[in-house]
Amino acid sequence: MEQQQKRCMVCGQVVSLIKGGICDPCQERIRREALGKDADTRVQAEKELKKHGVQPDRGGSGDKR
Repeated sequence: MEQQQKRCMVCGQVVSLIKGGICDPCQERIRREALGKDADTRVQAEKELKKHGVQPDRGGSGDKR
């Protein structure tokens, strides 16, 4: 019987070693975000978008109908 490939629940990448359904890079990213170490990442991303003429959506709710 062929063993089924495991995928990360966050990024969908096929990984061989997985803990709790999430790959190591995604776990680290989530941990940093929870600790507040990436607090200014969103601000930096919005600055870059503005440089390229894109107005970032600050609503956060996604689909607005």
